[in-house]
Amino acid sequence: MNSEVMWRNPCLWLFALVIMLLSPLRAQEASEEKTTAPVRVEGRRLFDVTGSGESTAAQRAARINRRLQQLVERPSAVPPFTPRDVLTQNGEQVIMIGGARVMTVTQGDVEDAVTQPRELALLRGGQISRAVADARTTRANPLAGTGILIRNSFRDLIASFVTWLPRMAGALLLLLIFWGLARFGRWLTRIVTGRVHLDPNLRDLLRALTFYGIWTVGLFAILSTLGIESGSIATAVGISGFVLGFAFKDILSHFLAGLMLLLGGKFRVGDQIIVRDYEGTVERIELRALHLRTYDNRLVVIPNADVFTSAVTSNTASPYRRRDFTVGIGYDDDISRAQQIALDTVRAAPGVLKEPLADVLVEELAASTVNLRVRFFMNSTRADYLKVGSECMRRVKEAFDREGISMPTEIQTIVIKNLDNRLERMEKVLAARAEDTSSEDASSGAGGDAHNGAPRDGSDA
Repeated sequence: MNSEVMWRNPCLWLFALVIMLLSPLRAQEASEEKTTAPVRVEGRRLFDVTGSGESTAAQRAARINRRLQQLVERPSAVPPFTPRDVLTQNGEQVIMIGGARVMTVTQGDVEDAVTQPRELALLRGGQISRAVADARTTRANPLAGTGILIRNSFRDLIASFVTWLPRMAGALLLLLIFWGLARFGRWLTRIVTGRVHLDPNLRDLLRALTFYGIWTVGLFAILSTLGIESGSIATAVGISGFVLGFAFKDILSHFLAGLMLLLGGKFRVGDQIIVRDYEGTVERIELRALHLRTYDNRLVVIPNADVFTSAVTSNTASPYRRRDFTVGIGYDDDISRAQQIALDTVRAAPGVLKEPLADVLVEELAASTVNLRVRFFMNSTRADYLKVGSECMRRVKEAFDREGISMPTEIQTIVIKNLDNRLERMEKVLAARAEDTSSEDASSGAGGDAHNGAPRDGSDA
């Protein structure tokens, strides 16, 4: 499995992408609705108008909508729109439908449409006339109205597609460009980091940050091409960042802790460490958690924030590690000779380093032994620490046996106070028990003799 996959969280990226896409659109629509308002016929949106004079866009659109509703509900026929229905009054174009004044094309409408006033009046007059005719037909004949609604829906869909087609083409082109740039950036980062001595997880992180950083810039460019204003994008990014930061504060804390662990470089994959109550080999360092493989082959996943805030002991931070053990000899043995035997034995054991030097020190004068502490250095890995230590202890014990160095067990002295008084009391108790036993035996013998001497029947009498 590619180790770079662990830096990817599709669900989180998809959630953030949806928020970033929807938030600018809603923000932009809300901004536009303040300056424009829709003109509708029976709920169907035709176009937007701006404010005029002292009237806001919403007030002006409401007046136009009421006039159009009156045309739809008019009992008499409404003649179709013609170019003659566009009148010029006080330098403005007035749209007339069925002899009724519907709306006036203002300078603001012309500026938004980027066209001539009369052309805009003819365009909107045709839209209004067709919409009113369709609404009247729908009311008169619901079956025919259903067909009209379906036709209008397809027409609006096609019109929207044609309007968005250039933007979609531009967005697709940018998508391909930034896709290539992101892959190139990731490849370039892999080449650069491969020439520098970095932790494998840190190299994967840099590649992922380069890849998604380029995609983030590309996403902003694509959204701008689709017509979303940069201000709305910035607002959406700020809001999304605040919401995501509040909702995923624990995940973000683990993420930042993971960055600090990777950048700090205090330990890396393959090191043997102790974190709280767990000891093992670092198997992986993710942005969320650290994977620790214990020596009994269990996997422990520890959140990065817990690792970052806890004391961590690295057993392999140094290439070598000291090991020691204590052995006791008798008081009658030659201490200097025992020290030299233990030292020569340890130095000859496989796995014990020549440098730093091993040594044997007198640690304690115990009750029954003189305790010697044997100290030596070995490779810092766990396997060497256990195997070399066991081999040294075995060799020292065998060497002492060969050389006649005693290793006595601990001697315990038991002191019993007032022993004479206790013995006297015990003798008195035993004598009293003996006298009681003799008396009982004598009584039993006398009773038996008297019984035997008595006549057994009346004939003797």
